[in-house]
Parts: sequence; structure tokens; C-alpha cells
Amino acid sequence: MFFWATENKNQRDMNKAAIYFAYLCIYTTPIQLFILGWISLILFQTDNSILGYSTKAFLVENLKFFHDWVYSWFWNAYLDFWYQFPALIMTILKTVLSTWLGFWLLKKFK
Repeated sequence: MFFWATENKNQRDMNKAAIYFAYLCIYTTPIQLFILGWISLILFQTDNSILGYSTKAFLVENLKFFHDWVYSWFWNAYLDFWYQFPALIMTILKTVLSTWLGFWLLKKFK
């Protein structure tokens, strides 16, 4: 009997964690949209191109403290790989995927 009670409690805890993660994905969407607008504004006001303006260039030019903090925590070669991609395209992909994942998880676990 104890085994089943523990398994049921673990299942409820996992469902609760999935719901919290879903809300996190959904609630960060406005922040991602703000950053998307910021990148778009920079691209329209400067001579940078959509494919030429990398995420690393955006972070170094606008959020230097965040760039330095992230590079102090993670493996530099790993970050260099992900930050080489175009900022606008990566931000759009992340916004769409995380919002979709949040709504999908919420639908599945609620």
C-alpha cells in the first residue's frame, strides 16, 4: 500500500512541476517579444543585416553584463556555437517554441 501511495504522490508532484514549467514558458513570452522588438529596432536603424547580426553581437553591444555573466557560468565553446546564429531568427524560434511548449504542457497536465 505504501508503494502505491508514494507512486501516486510522485505523479502529482511531477504534474505540478510540469504545470509550473508550462506557466514559466508562457509568462516569459512578453519578455521574449520585447527582446524581439529590440533586435528588430536595431536591425532597422543600423546597417546590420538579418543574417549578419548574431546573438553574440547583440549581447556584447547591448547587454554586456549578461554576456559576461553567462560566459562565467557555461562552457565558452558551447555558447559560441549557439550565439553565432542570427539573433532575430533565434529569438523568433525560441519565442514560438517556448510558447507552444508551455500551452501544450498546460493542456496535457491540467
